[in-house]
Amino acid sequence: MNGFDRRTLFRLAAGGSAALFSVGCASAVEQAREGDGGIALGILSDLDPKSIFSQSITSMAIGRLVFDTLTRYDLDTLAPQPLVASGWEITDGGRSVALTLRPDVRFHSGRPFTSADVAYSIANLAKDSAGSQLQATAKAVTSVDVSAPHVAVLTLDHPLPNLFDLFEFMLLTDSQTERELVAGEAFVGTGPFRFDSWTRGQQSRWVRNGDYWGGPATIPSVRLVKQGEPLASLWASQTNVVRDVVGNVTRIFNGNNRFEPIHEGVYDVAYYVGANAKDPYLSNKVVRQAIAYSVDRDRIAADVFAGNAIAGSTPWSPSSPAFSPSSQQHYRRDLDRARALLAEAGGPPAAPLLLSYGSGLAAAPTIAAIIQNNLAEVGIPTTIDPREQAAFSSFLKSPTRQLWINPHGFGQSSPATLATGAAPFKPVGNLSGFSSPRYTELVDKLIALPDPRSAAALEVYGQYTDVLLDEQFVINLVVTDFVTISSSRVSGLSWNLYKYLVADRVSVRG
Repeated sequence: MNGFDRRTLFRLAAGGSAALFSVGCASAVEQAREGDGGIALGILSDLDPKSIFSQSITSMAIGRLVFDTLTRYDLDTLAPQPLVASGWEITDGGRSVALTLRPDVRFHSGRPFTSADVAYSIANLAKDSAGSQLQATAKAVTSVDVSAPHVAVLTLDHPLPNLFDLFEFMLLTDSQTERELVAGEAFVGTGPFRFDSWTRGQQSRWVRNGDYWGGPATIPSVRLVKQGEPLASLWASQTNVVRDVVGNVTRIFNGNNRFEPIHEGVYDVAYYVGANAKDPYLSNKVVRQAIAYSVDRDRIAADVFAGNAIAGSTPWSPSSPAFSPSSQQHYRRDLDRARALLAEAGGPPAAPLLLSYGSGLAAAPTIAAIIQNNLAEVGIPTTIDPREQAAFSSFLKSPTRQLWINPHGFGQSSPATLATGAAPFKPVGNLSGFSSPRYTELVDKLIALPDPRSAAALEVYGQYTDVLLDEQFVINLVVTDFVTISSSRVSGLSWNLYKYLVADRVSVRG
């Protein structure tokens, strides 16, 4: 997540930007404008090629620069649109999918893209080593007929309600350079930009692919610039685009005609409180329900995200077929109800509960402070526990975790994608250590729905949501939009449902 720390935010809000940005501004302007009309994207973390097959900072930054996907959702209607797959036919009750592929797609190496590359990409995502959130979906593809070079016929173990999630998410990478890609030594795709250079820990540069099947990009290059404070770099003209900006920080840029805040409309960053269901105190779901009634979601939405968030009790975005306004309001703040549940469960804990978060999450300290105060009001003491971001994932697998603040994605996707792919919700091995036969049964039903928009599907979504609301091993807080801030000279930025940056139709005014 990109954002200022409190010190930087205060200095900006107080008008102290001259001191903050005076050093290096002359060279910074030269860097941002480069002389070739490209864009410079400020990022908080450098590329991590090992994460390219999952939804990650790396895949969101370069996924659709260097690579293509089979299809792309229309973000307004969520109807799949052709990309490398120019058409498709689904038969045998959803168990056979024939993809017609564009004949003019080539890798940057010059090699033609064929049905064998579709088979490779699906098999790759099915591997444990890929770490993909769509692994379960990819595994449901039991075979791919590649006898025709421009027709890939997929046989599925069962109908997939999230089939087009897979097609939008899956980057079409080169089978001949997989090892080099993961090592960061080669980035060979079919996309509108080619790899040019990478100075690790500093910046990478990607240049226009003049042979792109969709036509050459309108800008000559994209640079990704690692910055400790990406928004400060944007203000100083060291970069001209920053993505994933925390809502309350956008206020600094409002009304300044040098910049344009862009609300991407992809409500897939959901913040939640996780609970260790194996912890002696938190193993009681009544305690978890008391916590859910205690938290002030509306304040978090207003104070932390400047209203650029939807407060609610479920993981779903408004675009999801599982979204229900009534379910969203299930845990409206009710301190009397929270205290009654806590008394029913035996009272407060014997010692303060750990409330942990990763230090790289800009919104987490403020959320933690609000939740600590909320829980204190009903008699639950907590100790705020910031953890180094690099070690946070491993901490969430330790038995000492109790409560934690983290974001999850995939609430905007098919419910089957969230239930099988998002780490807090997986039926086996989720972050909370929660399991139940009923939960597993419902996940199995989700992934076998033949028609994801049918009345029968909506009934299953409701049943699954009811279990989430009852068990509260994931205590949802808010779902936020993805906010980009760019120089007002930059236009045409786009993205897909998984926030992969699409930059081939960008323009930069002189």
